[in-house]
Amino acid sequence: MRYCTAILFTAMLGFGQTPEPTPRWPDGHVNLGSTPDHKGYWEVRPGLGGVPRAADVPFQPWARAVYAYRTATYSKDSPLVDCKAAPGPAFFNAPGFEIVDVPEQKEIFLLNIAGPHSWRVIYMDGRPHPTNPRPTFLGHSTGNWEGDTLVIDTVGFNEKMWAVGAYPTTSQLHLTERISRPNLRTLTYEFTVDDPGAYTKPWSGKWTISQTSNSKWIEGGEMFEYICEDAVR
Repeated sequence: MRYCTAILFTAMLGFGQTPEPTPRWPDGHVNLGSTPDHKGYWEVRPGLGGVPRAADVPFQPWARAVYAYRTATYSKDSPLVDCKAAPGPAFFNAPGFEIVDVPEQKEIFLLNIAGPHSWRVIYMDGRPHPTNPRPTFLGHSTGNWEGDTLVIDTVGFNEKMWAVGAYPTTSQLHLTERISRPNLRTLTYEFTVDDPGAYTKPWSGKWTISQTSNSKWIEGGEMFEYICEDAVR
């Protein structure tokens, strides 16, 4: 009886099941979003994490002081609270996001539900960054595939946005992001902050969405309306 109960419990948890394979385009490269057979989006729940402890971040003195002030008065100055866009890790915020690859345009779009319901464009046509990009909240992003990993390179940020929580950045920020999908329901995101204006050396973070995490791939789900200005009132 105990043996049968254990088998049933294991089956309910899905242990031992082979993960559904990574979806791919006809040319073989990974599809990070929906497919005709598997439509959905990536849901984000609070606690996704991925940011190192402040003690492990190589602050310059002024940046450490700004971080301390921001964490003490977080909601007071956060651009996200005022419904402004954020790049990098802060873009992937609750309640979720979608990744849309448009091969014929050689562009990948990152769409989020939270904040100002904004989107990022990742240019996949091999173009360089502008010599003197206009500073913006989301910067100028180019991408390429390294095997099955999408590598996003972004520069041209203004100093109004918060890319990684309360960690300050400057217009010198060079952000590198790496996104991979080892199976249908798993997404791994890594970022590296290289900003000599605020830190003494580059530093990184990482998170993973999987079937065992609170955040998940929502099979059959669709992006929905989220009006930030209404939600904060």
